[in-house]
Amino acid sequence: MKQIHDKTQRLKRAENAAPPEGFSLAMALADCLPILFFSISSSVLAVRFASIFFRTGIFLVILAGAMKAGWKFVIALAGKDVSLLNRQMRFLMPSGFLLILLSLFADRERWSAAAILRHMISLPSLLFFLAGAAGILRLCHLARHLDGRDAKANWNEQLTNGITQLCILLGILF
Repeated sequence: MKQIHDKTQRLKRAENAAPPEGFSLAMALADCLPILFFSISSSVLAVRFASIFFRTGIFLVILAGAMKAGWKFVIALAGKDVSLLNRQMRFLMPSGFLLILLSLFADRERWSAAAILRHMISLPSLLFFLAGAAGILRLCHLARHLDGRDAKANWNEQLTNGITQLCILLGILF
């Protein structure tokens, strides 16, 4: 019970806290790059894999990323911390990825694991997918160990995310 009370108190303090420092327009713009790369990648896949679950999941993931970027734009341009734009990531993004994962089971007759594997292990796609996988592992590490309100940590995360999403996009395109 004490943990719930402590968490509630931290959330209340965060809502009343000043906006994070160092969140600039350049950071908000840099946050748009991974969203753009993911949007292109997922659009290519959505054309090939006609699944309502897949497309809805993609929409939620893109919406979550856009709202997070919007949070940074509001901080950079208005100096306000609209925490809902940031906190929604905990719900929308996992929900979107869950729907994407569920689509693989629900619509399994619409895709071929063998065809996807052939594409993924062909060169140069394999190199880009391996780099993308390494980036995802790094992002998982950063999510557990960095403070999301720290500008330096955000730059680190956004650069990693941008490179990761670019590698995955290139893997899909090649």
